[in-house]
Parts: sequence; structure tokens; C-alpha cells
Amino acid sequence: MNKVLSQEEIDALLTSVGEGEDAEKAQAQIQKEKKVTLYDFKRPHHVSKEQLRLLDNIHEALISKLGVFLSAQLKMIVEMDLIGIDQIMYSEFVMSISSPSALYVGEFDNPYSKFILEISPQFIASAIERLFGGQGTYTASNHRVSTIEQKIMERIIDKIASEISNSWEIVQKFGCKFNRFEHNAEFVQIASASEPVIVVSIEVKLRDHTTMINICYPHVWISEILSNPNIQNEIMLGNQSSEEGKQELVEQKLHHTPTNLRAILGKTKLTVQDFIELQKGDVITLDKDLGDKIMVYAQNQPMFDAQVGKKRKKYAIKISDILKGENNED
Repeated sequence: MNKVLSQEEIDALLTSVGEGEDAEKAQAQIQKEKKVTLYDFKRPHHVSKEQLRLLDNIHEALISKLGVFLSAQLKMIVEMDLIGIDQIMYSEFVMSISSPSALYVGEFDNPYSKFILEISPQFIASAIERLFGGQGTYTASNHRVSTIEQKIMERIIDKIASEISNSWEIVQKFGCKFNRFEHNAEFVQIASASEPVIVVSIEVKLRDHTTMINICYPHVWISEILSNPNIQNEIMLGNQSSEEGKQELVEQKLHHTPTNLRAILGKTKLTVQDFIELQKGDVITLDKDLGDKIMVYAQNQPMFDAQVGKKRKKYAIKISDILKGENNED
């Protein structure tokens, strides 16, 4: 026999259901607020946070220069943004590349290493169309870069190699060039499949379309450069002493900096009444006698003792001593 619930029992049941929902929402909020970072111990991070910041700075400078260059060449605004720097296995990088692709294999000479520049074939087709005065419309996603298109892109690719070398110059000077083009990533081997690589992802916006440019560095090459003790001390931890070249430049600038000199001939004290009653022709007696040394100030700092005299019918001062103290030491 079905039992008919009273109004009090119905209210109690609804209250318990509401409290249960509130508890679930509160638990979900707690879980959401927890900041949990996943870490795969099978694939440890080989590059420290300090090194990643340095890589960020290098490639921010790179894309800034490339953005200006491409905008000038294509006669339209080309926006480039650094999306991220990832540490992955080389096999994962190869698997992430669709075919046909546009892969430029480059070389560094100091220390020697190969690296890969991956450019979207759609961007290449659009850029070439703009170079020949077209609108720069995008082609299909399966566009295969022809030999003629590779030849036309040589100047842009050479500029990218030059800017990569210039951007890395704050860390290491080396030569950089591209000497090979491939459509299929499986035919490119810059590291073994299980070796880690550093992939720099750059987003390129051209009109209403967005494509990607990826630069893949072997981790061994990155590690060899960034593990240099001088780089660790001067770049990672900050340069504690100014470089000789910069110091000389600062000294040269200071030598041509104008400085105001002010000589105090003497001082005296007057009452307000005496000051008000001063008339033209009145003589004010100072605390210095003729022949006494006077103080010379440079930018309000006492620097010299001097004597008053004349030179070519003009009043002048002759430096007699250089003051030594807290603010002006040898």
C-alpha cells in the first residue's frame, strides 16, 4: 500500500535534495580551484625555467624582426606571435607534421647541428602570390610546394636564417643556412626518434588566415650552448659587472655631457629690514677677502677651490685645489 507523505515530509525531502546538490557544487568548485600540474616522469623537462625565459627572449626578438621584414616584402601587415616552446620527442614532432609539408633543413656551424624550419605550404603560396602583385589568396590545404616556388622563396628563407643567427648572437655567434627542402618529414632525420627536441611554435596572421611556423632544435645542441658557464652567469643569473665595451661607451657619453659650474664669491647675512632698505649703489660686505679661496660647485656638488682673477678683460676663476670627500673621490 502506497504511503501518502505529509507536507512536512515533502519539505524535508526537498531540503535534503537541495543540500546534496549544494554539496556537489561545493565539491566541484574545490576541485576546480585546485591547481594541479601534470608531470610525466617518463618524459622529464630537460630545459629549466630560466633557460626557457632566455629562449622566449631570443625568439620574441626573432619574430619581431621577421614580422617587419615580411610586412615590407608582401606589402601588407603580417602579424607574428610566439605561441609556445615545447619539449617533445623527435618522433612526436615528425608525427605532428601533415603531408605534403614544407620543411627546410638548416645547419649551425658552431657547434654543428641540424635543425628544421617548418612553414605552412598555404603561407608560401599566398606569399608568392603577393610577391607577384596578387591578392595573396590561400590555396587548398594539400598544396605541394613546387620547385619554382622554392626558388622564389629563397630570399625570404635566407633572411630567416640570417635573423635566427642574429637573434642567437646574445648567447652564441654561429653561421646559419638552409641547404635542403623536403615535402615529407619521414625523410628528414636531425635526431633519433627517442631523443628530445625543442619546438618553437610561431603563429602567422595574414589577412583573415592563420598559419604556423615551427622551428625544431635538437635538445643536445640547445643544452651544449646554454650549459656554458659564462652564459649561466651572465645571461641566466644576470651580468654582475658591466662589459668593457659598454663601459667605454658610457664614458664617451659622459665626456660630452654639459655640466654647470658655479663659483660662490662669498656669503653674508642680512636682516629682512636691511634687505628691504637696499638701494642702488649700496655695497654688501662679504665674508671673503681679496685673494681668499672660493668654492666652485659642479651640479650643486663642491668640487674645487679657486681664486678670482681676470683674463682678457673678463672676470675668471683659477682652479687651485681639487676637493676630496664623500662625493668626489679620486
